[in-house]
Amino acid sequence: MTRSAHLTSIEAIASLKAALVEFSASASDGLMQLMLEARRPEAWIEDQARHWPRQVQRASDAVSEARLALQRCELTIDGSERSCYDERKALEKAKRRLNEAEAKVAAVRRWRVEIRKEIEAFEVQAAKLQQYLESDFTRGLAALDRMVGALDRYVQTGGPAAGPATGEPK
Repeated sequence: MTRSAHLTSIEAIASLKAALVEFSASASDGLMQLMLEARRPEAWIEDQARHWPRQVQRASDAVSEARLALQRCELTIDGSERSCYDERKALEKAKRRLNEAEAKVAAVRRWRVEIRKEIEAFEVQAAKLQQYLESDFTRGLAALDRMVGALDRYVQTGGPAAGPATGEPK
């Protein structure tokens, strides 16, 4: 059993090829933009990796200062009974900030690795698409050119589909 195509216009194949070339250019541009955009989260997490250790140092300094203030309050010589409530609250607040900053450092460390893995996985897939656009897609376009050439030669020899292939009735 032979299968045949009902081809009514060789120009349709040429139009398909032109549309595919336009698609390839658009896909390459889009892929390049995606590759650049994929780097933004990595740059942001690197900024965070520098920011939070500095915050840990500042918070640690604040805890030390709050401890000293509490000790000074507790060791007052004047004999008055101060509860040092404000100093205790300041120390608790400084400790909370320190714990938060340390948690952020740990989270950034974890997310740095995770983001890097995801970017690498994306880059692998993007490279596959780019390779397809540069080689396989180009071979497909060349095959379309060969098909158009073969059909043109067939129409010129006056084959039985000469009328419909050129768009003219038999």
